[in-house]
Parts: sequence; C-alpha cells; structure tokens
Amino acid sequence: MKKYCIIARNLSSKAGGIAVYGRNLIKELKYKGFDVCISPQEKGLFPLSSIKWLLIDTPLFLFKTDADIYHAIGIIEGMVLPILKPKDKKYITIHDLIPLKYKGNGFRKKFERFLVRIGLFLARFYDWIFTVSHLTKVDTVRFGSIDETKIKVVYQPIHEKFLKTPIVKKKRTTFNIGYISRMEEYKRHELLIREFMKYPNPNARLYLAGTGALFKKIKESIKSDNRIIILGFVPDDKLVEFYDILDVYVHTSKYEGWGLPIIEAILREKPAIVIRDTELPQEVKDICLVTDNLPVTFTQLYENRKILKKLSKRQKKRALSLLSPGH
Repeated sequence: MKKYCIIARNLSSKAGGIAVYGRNLIKELKYKGFDVCISPQEKGLFPLSSIKWLLIDTPLFLFKTDADIYHAIGIIEGMVLPILKPKDKKYITIHDLIPLKYKGNGFRKKFERFLVRIGLFLARFYDWIFTVSHLTKVDTVRFGSIDETKIKVVYQPIHEKFLKTPIVKKKRTTFNIGYISRMEEYKRHELLIREFMKYPNPNARLYLAGTGALFKKIKESIKSDNRIIILGFVPDDKLVEFYDILDVYVHTSKYEGWGLPIIEAILREKPAIVIRDTELPQEVKDICLVTDNLPVTFTQLYENRKILKKLSKRQKKRALSLLSPGH
C-alpha cells in the first residue's frame, strides 16, 4: 500500500474552497486504497500561527514522515517540501493567485503576498503542478515563469451530496437571491447590495452567507433594506439547504480561480448569474448567465418563471458535462 502525505494548513469548513479540495482529495485517495497521512493543522493567531506552522510544525512532521508521494494542497502549504524533501516525489495544487492579481492593503495582505511569491518560486521544484482551472494555469505561467508542460489542469471535484440529495422544491411567496463567499473587498458584496437595493420588488430577498474582514461593515450597510438577510457562516452540512431556499444564485466576485459555489448552486438547479467583468475560468463563465445590469436581470427572471426553469436545467446539464470524465 502506497503512503500518500497531504500537507494542509486548515481542513475546516471555514477555510473555504481549498479545504473542500483537501477533504475531497483525502476521501478519493482512501477510496483508491492509499495509506493517507495528514500534516498538523495551523492553530493560533495570524501571523504567528502561519510562521509557527511553516517553520516548526510542518518541518518536524516531515522529518519523521516517510511517504511515497507528498502533496501540498496550496501554494503556501508547498513552501517547505522542496527544501526538506528535495528528492522525493512531490505534487502541489495551485487554486488561484489572487494576492498577486488583486493587491489588498494592510499587513495581512502584504504578508500573504510575500508568502505566495516565495511559494510560486518554489513550485517549480515540484514533479507536477495541478491547477483547478485553465485560468489559474495561465496565471501560474505568467506570474511564476513556470514551464507549462509541468502543469496539469484538474477541475475541483464536487461532493456527492450536491448531486444525490433530493432537491427540495417548496412554493414560496418570496423571490430568493443568494450569495455565499468570504466577505473581502474583491468579492464585491457592496456592489451586489447596491444593485439589489435598486431592484424594487418587495417580495425579493437577498441572502448573504459567509463571514470575513468586511462582515461588520456589510451588516451596517444593509440596515436601510430589511429585504437583505445576513446568515453568517454556513457549515458544510447546511450548504445544500442554503442553495435549496434560493430561486437564483448570484456571484459578484471580481476574480475566482474556479468558482466552486457557482457549480454547487447550479447542481442544485439554481441559475447562476455573474457580472460581465468578473474574471472567472471561461469554462465556468460560459455556463452562467452573464449580465451588466443585475436589477433588470432579476426582474426578467422573476417575471418569467418558465425562463428561470429552463435556465436552471440548461446550466445543470452543462455543468455536469464539464465535470464528467475526460475534461
């Protein structure tokens, strides 16, 4: 039995898409018969927690671990492997390069950007680099000057619960729009809120799921419109339930390496809407309804439920085709 070692900083639900990727990878490896070992998780307060994890916890773990394959599930996670295991078989997954493309302010963002630059340089010493989309592959070549023949695109897998759980269809008097994401500047919650406030439908509801640095600011900004509901953090076991209360899913993020919530919502037969200037993998953006005017799009879908239903079926069919073997 081959031993497969996963290097992951955080596999909890609050860690976002990278943690989902890690958990799904571990599940798949165990199903295929690998003996999977997992690095210690990062704990404590940033930035000391990250420094301790990189310079103490992970090196100590790697010194006493022998495996056939080592796999860092993120670019920062992959910083120490080439140094400590130079001759071993190594894989790394790069999800996105947001810190380099959209430079936020503050110490945390600058520190993260610094780590990503180092991690991207060290990525060239891996046997294989996996990216979750062609967009991230292009960004990796562009920012890292890495030979593209070393990079494989492997789409992020979807948990079976989004496909196998029966879809709950209840008659509602409200028209429910939803968005789930970390509340950071490039996710553009404030843009969505402004556009939703222009939509005069008294029966409309906007559900915002997630937490983050802008949580308090966003909560303050919605006080003038009681149609907007902030749900906060939605745990994994409630995600299907979240998507199922919606009529439409909207994703206003400026950039996504993949866009996992978009695919999850579509598989729950909720039409996904994105803004035209959103930088998404083209294969995901092609599935979505693209708009320059959210209030008009909301009105059109609300007033013609037949279009809404046809759109949901068409998007789901295309998403399933995208995720099928061979892509």
